Amino acid sequence: MRVVRAARLHLRDATSDKVYDVDLIENEALGTPERYFVNTRYGRRGATLREGSKTPQPLTAEAAARVFDSVIVAKINGGYRRIDGPEPSAASEPSADGRAAVLRARLSACLHQRWPERERDRLLWRIGELRLAAAAPDLIALARALGPAQASYALVWALARAAGAEAGPILDAIAADAPGSVVRDLARFALAAPLTGAYRPPEAEPDLPGMVARPAEAGDVDGLCGALDGLAWHDPGRVGPALVALGRLAQGRPALHATLCAALLRLPARPPYLIGLRRLFKHAEMADDAALFGAAAQRFETAQAMYQAGRSHAYVPDLRRYVAVDAARHGPEARLGLSTATRAYMKRRIWRALRKRGAIGDQAFTALATGFLLALGPEDLDPPTRWTAWGRKPDGTWGRQPRARGPLGRNWTASQLLYRHAPEAQPRTGSLTFLETGAVDPDRRDEAFPDLWSARPDLALRLAAEGRIEPVARLGLRVLRADPGACAALDAAAIGRLLAAPHDAVRTFAFQIAQARLAAGIADSADLAALVAALLAAALPEARALALRRLEAGAPVVWSDPDLAAALLTSPEPDVQAAVPGLARALPPGLAAPLVARLVAWLRAMPPEPDAAATAAIRALRAALPLLWPDHDLPVQPETAAALIAHPAAATRSAGLALLAQSPAGADGLPPESWDALIGTGSEDIRIAALVLLARLDDARLGPYAERIVAFASGPGSAVRQAARPLVARLAAADPGLAPRLARELIGSLFRAAPDDAYAADVVALLREALPGECAALDDGTLWRLLQARADGARRLGAALLPDRRPAAFSVRQIARLGGHPYRAVRDWAMAAFAADPARFQAAAAEAVLLVESDWPDTLAFARSFFETWPEAAWTPGALAVVTDSVKPEVLAFARHLLRSRLRPEDAEGQVLRLLEHPAPSMHLLLTELLTEQAVASEAAFVRLIPLARIVMLQVLRGRVAKDRMATFLRAEALRSRARAEALLPLFADLTLSGTARDRSAAILALRDIAEAHPGLAVPLVRRPPEVRGPISPSAPVSEGAR
Repeated sequence: MRVVRAARLHLRDATSDKVYDVDLIENEALGTPERYFVNTRYGRRGATLREGSKTPQPLTAEAAARVFDSVIVAKINGGYRRIDGPEPSAASEPSADGRAAVLRARLSACLHQRWPERERDRLLWRIGELRLAAAAPDLIALARALGPAQASYALVWALARAAGAEAGPILDAIAADAPGSVVRDLARFALAAPLTGAYRPPEAEPDLPGMVARPAEAGDVDGLCGALDGLAWHDPGRVGPALVALGRLAQGRPALHATLCAALLRLPARPPYLIGLRRLFKHAEMADDAALFGAAAQRFETAQAMYQAGRSHAYVPDLRRYVAVDAARHGPEARLGLSTATRAYMKRRIWRALRKRGAIGDQAFTALATGFLLALGPEDLDPPTRWTAWGRKPDGTWGRQPRARGPLGRNWTASQLLYRHAPEAQPRTGSLTFLETGAVDPDRRDEAFPDLWSARPDLALRLAAEGRIEPVARLGLRVLRADPGACAALDAAAIGRLLAAPHDAVRTFAFQIAQARLAAGIADSADLAALVAALLAAALPEARALALRRLEAGAPVVWSDPDLAAALLTSPEPDVQAAVPGLARALPPGLAAPLVARLVAWLRAMPPEPDAAATAAIRALRAALPLLWPDHDLPVQPETAAALIAHPAAATRSAGLALLAQSPAGADGLPPESWDALIGTGSEDIRIAALVLLARLDDARLGPYAERIVAFASGPGSAVRQAARPLVARLAAADPGLAPRLARELIGSLFRAAPDDAYAADVVALLREALPGECAALDDGTLWRLLQARADGARRLGAALLPDRRPAAFSVRQIARLGGHPYRAVRDWAMAAFAADPARFQAAAAEAVLLVESDWPDTLAFARSFFETWPEAAWTPGALAVVTDSVKPEVLAFARHLLRSRLRPEDAEGQVLRLLEHPAPSMHLLLTELLTEQAVASEAAFVRLIPLARIVMLQVLRGRVAKDRMATFLRAEALRSRARAEALLPLFADLTLSGTARDRSAAILALRDIAEAHPGLAVPLVRRPPEVRGPISPSAPVSEGAR
């Protein structure tokens, strides 16, 4: 034996340091052309290497060389680098024909010799990967030789992918008789998928519970997820088979397929869904079903492992306890699944399935990769993470190195697809993550297999327009930008899809293309209209502004193209809606009929439950219809409108009513029995549209609906109330007896809790516009009740009616109270009344000064300036008392000003008595200014002074001036009267025990003076004679301090 060729490869990343040796061996002893082997050695560098072989049977020199080169290329694609010579280029990879010949030769050998099952399955899997149609006869022969009982998973895979329809009968037999459910399900899926072409054997009714089948057939994703959750709760063993059956049924039904893929993205990769998800992934991998592959792969790529592989126990959140792994992960009611090892295997398998297709140039790579990338959403992005780790530096030393992981760093497949060739992205095969050594350039072509992406600009367009995360959309954008031909081929619909993308970079790219095309000029009017329509529907404000400028300039003519006109009328954007009145004009029948037909078709295509954007678009259309057909000549047949009115979507029914309201038929086009059902519906849009249509009735025919219209005018929904307002005015004018009763009911409703914030304003507007006579006839007492009510609606109505009343209708006290009203109009009216007749308010000064009690700064400022002008005579003791009795700081400041400037001497005693009971400390200083012997001459006044004096005197570090004044006055009173001195002794005694040193000293001196002035009083002082001390002896020691 001798080594003909040898190669040594090496792989090193953050956690791996591996070698892989390949040898091409010749065994001369065999003496036949088939005497060559390809052997391998692999393992960690420095450790004992494991040995293996890529050739179970000897091959010819040419075939063995191809296998040798294929192994080297595969390892280089996996990240290995040759360390014994130059790396082979892509050109050195065996040609497709040569590779097929080798595989067919090995399959022929397998057919005529007894191969180990593992080696045979590896060969079959590779044939299936390459989809070698030429191997179909040998595959079928092998399947017949083995029989359904020995058919393996790899055999079904190879038959379905390589033999196609020819293998249909064999697959049918395997689906019926194979012993394992995994193989049977795979064969059944192959028969249902496009792999087997037109061959479709009759299939038994799938084992699909009705609770799952109904929402799946209806396209209800939420309902399907709920049904699967319910099935998981009641019969978990049927969840996996149900998912497999749904995947099989979905192959020939696009609507069901889309529903299933959307539902899979919500199912967790854990029991009881785990088995079904895993089988669906394998089935989609076999059939190259991009959407199903992407949805299932996304669930495994982003899943969290439930337990650590190799451990005997794991925590189950549902049970809130640890359980034995072996007992909890088997059976139909398994609690555990998806260990760390299984999750790592699935992540590797997902990328391997894509990489193998990319390595052979299979366009299925781009389709499957697109399906996977479009399944990723914002919830799959992680926050960028930075940390440091101890490792070997490039210079060979050890130390801490910075580490960073991007938003997709833990998504192995996505990172491989997007950043495989980025120099800043470093794969870690051990943890299946990507580290970042720097910022990745979002505009650089770093994706895997860029040539395959460049060949599919249609998929790049999908990624850019539909990608839910920016890295995915950026990939599509890079591919499109790199292909000027693809950009030039983008039509208006494609540009519209890009303009509707959720990412700014994509929208800006599309806008720049549209802008350049408009600047260059578009000869075809239909293409121009389509592009402007796409700009109108864009989320980018600049795009809509450009479209509106073109329309206002008259190129294109907006109403000449039905699609463009429909885009204008159905745009929910405020800037577009604001431009519609300026562009609207009466349409001739030749333009109106195609436009109406286009709008009707759009409305009929609405789903039973339109989303918020579609509902807003329908509302915009309803608002624009009167602008185009103000003469009620919209060309629509009553039967067409009736079909829309019968639509299950409330928004569409309201649009049907709006079309009918602008048509010549008007309300006559609606059967009488339909009115009650429309008016009584719970949809606000339908009620508004019905009220607009009712406005087409004459007064006689409108009368029978009076009660319902009045109920709408005072019911919930501001838009409904506003729509009913003109009808109420018509009813009140036509029926004089209705107005008084309606006014009473509406005014009474204002005293109750409002159903919404706009109710009060709507009812007040209704009363003033529809019932002005009844509002003017309200008596003053009712108006006062409205103004003083707690309900905001009643106060609002009173504020609306008050400006029409004369101040003479209210008393001075009432007008002063209105100065504190919450509505500015009422306060302005009250202040104007004061200013218009000062004499009236001076005559009732005690009531007029209540104006200062207002909580509103504007009223208080007016009151101060107004009362400052009053003469001193106007300030009676009663008026001053009202001001000084307040507890508001700003009013008390005004009160102190008034007392100092307006108080007459003869009124001082009365004010002092009031101030003695005032709780505000800010008035204590003023009180000490007014304290005189005359002010507290009566014993009753003096008794009331003592508690206040205690409050003032016992303040700590506050009110020094007031305390000194109070102490001086009380000492004088105590020295003047023995009775008062006796009453003040407890206060002075308390002051000697608390307060500052200054206050205690003053209190002691006051007690001393009282004792001297009134002998015999029980003063709490003990006089002690000074201690008599002898002279200091000269010989006595003297301390240092004494010296």
